[in-house]
Amino acid sequence: MNPFPEPGAGGLPAPGGPAAGAGGARIFCPACGISVRLPATECPQCKANLRTGEKPEEYVPLWKRGKGKVLLILAIVAIPSLTWNIISRQTEEGLWEYLTGRIGIESCVEVRDMWDEFDQGEFEAGVKGGYGEWNKKGNSRKLGQDPNGPETPEQAARTEREKLLLSDSKAYFASTLMSEYPSKDLKTQDNWYILFPGEWDVAYITGAGTSDERIIAGEWSFAWINDGEALQDVLSVPYRWQPAPSGFENIQTTSTRLFNPKLHVWEGFHIEGGQFIFFRAAKSQDGQIVEHYQAEGGPLVVTVFSDFTANSFKATISESTDKGASYAKVAEIWAKKRGVFIP
Repeated sequence: MNPFPEPGAGGLPAPGGPAAGAGGARIFCPACGISVRLPATECPQCKANLRTGEKPEEYVPLWKRGKGKVLLILAIVAIPSLTWNIISRQTEEGLWEYLTGRIGIESCVEVRDMWDEFDQGEFEAGVKGGYGEWNKKGNSRKLGQDPNGPETPEQAARTEREKLLLSDSKAYFASTLMSEYPSKDLKTQDNWYILFPGEWDVAYITGAGTSDERIIAGEWSFAWINDGEALQDVLSVPYRWQPAPSGFENIQTTSTRLFNPKLHVWEGFHIEGGQFIFFRAAKSQDGQIVEHYQAEGGPLVVTVFSDFTANSFKATISESTDKGASYAKVAEIWAKKRGVFIP
């Protein structure tokens, strides 16, 4: 309906109000909604055209005007660029050096995160560079980091109380099982495994130097248990948070060792593939530790620990199917102590 009645039509009633005579009809402003008496053609409040509803430009917000849009675009483009140039000129090198040098942001650099930065190709290249070179490189992730990987959405959804209870139960079990030191009854000369307790990053190498060579990253943990009377280890290849590579069977094994004072040797049991296997260790004149076991129906397996330093060791695993007459190397494990590494 045309809001402007024709002259002599008798007028229209104002919405929400009494009827008006000819020339006294009211309409609502299409822009701001106030009641305006006809025959006005412009809203006295917002200056909008009562026929089109359009406001004059001076009543339109700046960012909606043609000139305002141009200014807004210039501000978005120019201000960050100008700020960058000003800060970058603080040093010859640029912004990052300015922040690290002047603000001290370098002190906040995160410890290298294994889950975000692990690179299989880089890892293999380091191993192929040799045992000595591999040991010079920084460890893969920080000590004490959750071995199960980043927090899952389900874990994040747990209440703080649930997380606290879970943490408490793990801590209680660990403190009950593990001991900080070996037993006082274990003499120093009998403590062959004195360097082993702790967390180690490992390179598990098979088929070295052949077309079938495989290099897989993993971890090996050792801890004193049972009031320091025994040493237990857990070997995981690959890391517990990583899926096994194609064609490789995940390795999850554990062993417990105790010193036998009557025989002056270490012995214990090894659990692998659901089998409980007894083993015994011997120490060679050059300091190597030799562990050997044989599962029912399986080959004789010998693990030789060697090349000991405070932060590294080697383990060579070999098998014999002719009762020790000859051996074939199965794998070599390079281990180095896990610690903090800042790239």
